[in-house]
Amino acid sequence: MLPIHDLGVRKGWAITYGKKQLPKPRELLAFGERWRPYRTVASWYMWRACERAAGTTIRPRTARRRPE
Repeated sequence: MLPIHDLGVRKGWAITYGKKQLPKPRELLAFGERWRPYRTVASWYMWRACERAAGTTIRPRTARRRPE
């Protein structure tokens, strides 16, 4: 699955491929054929590229220590 209308995926694609313009949904759909059958994974990486560029990466939770 490739969410071609998702702004995060489109921004991530532009960041990853060094483009100034966001791809149009049809362009992203055509480009995404090369990622088949891993388009969902590619989408995840595009979201991460967008987050990383914005400096908003999600950190994993750490276990809290219980007082003894």
